[in-house]
Amino acid sequence: MTAVDVGRQIHQKPAMNIKLFLLAVLPASIGASTSFYRPSQTAQVLSKNEPLNNKVVTPSLAADACDEHIAISLRGGEGSTNADVPKANELTGAAFFTVLQVLLNKVFVSKGVKFPAMLGCTITVFTVLVLAEVVSPGLGQNGFELLTPGANVLTKWLPVMFVPGLAMLPLAPSIGTPLDALKVLSMIVLGFGFTMATTGYLVLAMRSAQGLVEEKVVEPAPPVARGRNAPVAAAPAAPAKPFTEETFKFLIKGTVVAGAISVAASRQGNEYATPLRTIAMFLGTVLTYVFGARLPSGFTKVVHPLVTSTAGTLLLTKLDSLLTGSSFEDVLRTYKAGSLSPSKTGAGDLLLFLLGPAVGCLAVPMYSRKKIMADNLLVVLAACLCSSIGGLFGTAWYVRLLNIGSKTMIRLSLLSRNVTTGLAIVITQILEGNIAIAASVVVLTGIFGATVGRGMLDALGIEDPVSRGLGMGAAGQGLGVAAIMPEKEAFPFAAINMVLTAICATALVSIPSVKQMLVNIVSGGLE
Repeated sequence: MTAVDVGRQIHQKPAMNIKLFLLAVLPASIGASTSFYRPSQTAQVLSKNEPLNNKVVTPSLAADACDEHIAISLRGGEGSTNADVPKANELTGAAFFTVLQVLLNKVFVSKGVKFPAMLGCTITVFTVLVLAEVVSPGLGQNGFELLTPGANVLTKWLPVMFVPGLAMLPLAPSIGTPLDALKVLSMIVLGFGFTMATTGYLVLAMRSAQGLVEEKVVEPAPPVARGRNAPVAAAPAAPAKPFTEETFKFLIKGTVVAGAISVAASRQGNEYATPLRTIAMFLGTVLTYVFGARLPSGFTKVVHPLVTSTAGTLLLTKLDSLLTGSSFEDVLRTYKAGSLSPSKTGAGDLLLFLLGPAVGCLAVPMYSRKKIMADNLLVVLAACLCSSIGGLFGTAWYVRLLNIGSKTMIRLSLLSRNVTTGLAIVITQILEGNIAIAASVVVLTGIFGATVGRGMLDALGIEDPVSRGLGMGAAGQGLGVAAIMPEKEAFPFAAINMVLTAICATALVSIPSVKQMLVNIVSGGLE
């Protein structure tokens, strides 16, 4: 069962109580987990008439403030200390994106549209905001300000929603020998660098030809005072932990209590054992992510918190199997059961459901940079074509030349490596590949991109923000986009290219002749 199938099952024989639970309780629970954070100054100043540091908040200043608040570091979250209940506008905004994603999914399913509702939500919100601003100046900006708090809540937790795709790796079919596995890893690493470099350099060349690239001016360092009277430089303050100690302790207590109840219910064969396990594993997954994000920055630059969370989730799964006398595989299957029925749904199913509105809300920061995106429409389209065509055909030739796997099906499962999860699954279905393998490769690519992507752009000498954003969006999918959020000028381009690359690649493989070309390439050398 795929992430798309999970989302679609919301509308296939849904129980009314689970709908109400998902639409109301889950957004609230995510918001509740942020209740230990001090309300950002940004959230208090997104009105045009309120002062910020003696300034009147204009739409552009509000956009900058939104970017500052919505940007999360590679480790995720933001450190502060307040146990206030989340504001109503935060929960309302999160609920809006959740409801919209569900409604779009229902429409797409009923009309037979094979397009992820999460990306449909992103495109819909962005388009509506732009049209509203055109029809009635100020209306789109008001909508942007209204949706910003909810987008802040969802984007803060975006990385943890990718855990299920990686946690299910132990149940994925074998791709072949250990040597084949190493070849796939080389494809992930080299493929990411290839896509990012070709897209980034293409955009950089086009913008340089247009005279749009600003040369970086290095200001001389001020003279350093010497002697006894020289001021003593203050030691730099230690960076704040991305999640607070209160949040961490709360999740520990919740996981322990829920886990104990879950184990007791499972050992007694209680009919509520599965829902109780879902609650325990949901809290455990979030706990392990927060734990990973709070580790020293030197460690998280090498090991992404998503990897730590996945390892922790698998350890909790193993512990559950030992305490309940079940097999590890059986317990792991309940983590992502492929259903949102209250008696069957797993923690992974809930996280995948929440991934939809979290991706949909990327429309908000995209809107904040709509003008610079419009000014670079040509390079955006060029980047989209470069990343989608180069990604599909470049990967096809690579897996053929390295003779990865012994079956055409396995090779076809690798072609969507640089496409965001939702449409990577659709592409794999069209190509008749294996969804589990495709999802695993996509998530691993995202983790690699989130960990080294920005550093790789620096190493390649790509400093232009437009080129950096389009390059990351071409290669890094959702996790890569999340990693570049601190770069407010680059992020909107990363988000838009992630969406456009996925759409363009899906459209290409939907063409019978293109699909056959890809099949012919990857099947070369196989008996």
